[in-house]
Amino acid sequence: MTTQPTSDRTAAGTEAFSGQSVKQRNSGNLLATQGYVVGIELSGSGARQSVALADLNGNILHRVRRPQEYVPDSQSVLQLLDEMIAEVTKPDYLHDGRVLRVGVAVGGLVDARLGIVKRLHHAHGWDDFPLQDYFSEKLGVPCIIDNNANAAALAEVVHGIGRGERAVLYLGLGRGIGGGLAVNGRIYHGATGIAGEVGHIVVKEDGPLCSCGGRGHLEAIASAYAIVRTMIGLSIEYPETEAAIRRVTDGRAERITVEQIFKLAAEGDQIAQRVVHDVRTYLGLALANIVQLVNPSLIILGGPGASGGELLIAPLRERIQELCLPEASQSLRIAQSSLGSEAPLVGAVTLALQDL
Repeated sequence: MTTQPTSDRTAAGTEAFSGQSVKQRNSGNLLATQGYVVGIELSGSGARQSVALADLNGNILHRVRRPQEYVPDSQSVLQLLDEMIAEVTKPDYLHDGRVLRVGVAVGGLVDARLGIVKRLHHAHGWDDFPLQDYFSEKLGVPCIIDNNANAAALAEVVHGIGRGERAVLYLGLGRGIGGGLAVNGRIYHGATGIAGEVGHIVVKEDGPLCSCGGRGHLEAIASAYAIVRTMIGLSIEYPETEAAIRRVTDGRAERITVEQIFKLAAEGDQIAQRVVHDVRTYLGLALANIVQLVNPSLIILGGPGASGGELLIAPLRERIQELCLPEASQSLRIAQSSLGSEAPLVGAVTLALQDL
């Protein structure tokens, strides 16, 4: 896949995500040789939206993004998405047919079977929201929705680093922690659609408060947001660490990244090392339990929290090997997402294409 620049629009001509030419897709009575799909990404806070128009080969032809500086209410988000969809589906863009499907990747709890957003942990007004019906009625075409980590997992196994793998766990380390489990190229949803919610595994009894209201969940310790918050909070009592943070952020401590924290730890900063140790301990514990239960061949780390690269991956690999039976971990690979921040949107497009 060729990643496009992060501009408001992407010109036609992007390579197909799969690198293969697809002549036609069959869905029951529908034999589609012309037309388009729309992919939509809705973040867990509702403050970041992306919409893409793609052809039937998976080429993203046009893309718009609308990040917000605040957390808008659900109706404001939907109005904005309607405008963005209208922008990428202008008549001038649809010279090769009409929109056939819509796929939506949502950063929250989703019942994909019923097409309902159960809730967003970082935004209000989405409880039991029938998002699938909303877009189906709005656009007059079938809509498929799923959790954004599930969509990202699907994107990676169909178009990214997970191609050819039988069992893949995708972990999105962002404001929260989302997980998606792909088995034989399909997402495993579980009995009620909540499979893969790795962020809410309890790893530390009576630990820090999670966004969902529970305590000691992985998300409250090892999400990108939690790592940065913990680092800044601890540094207040340590002038040397405060100075180091100001140095790497050009004086804007609130903008420190996970990658910078891992680099400070590698340079010997004791507070950064404490934060990284906790991430290694608790994220490694959660992953070791999943590896022992599911036996994946590949774990993919995505989102801002994965920016530490091998500085994060190497200790996690070591931790998993310490805790798991050799037979469960000896052939396991841990890798950074090949699609990066594009994975959920690519996944939304893939959801739509899989329904054709």
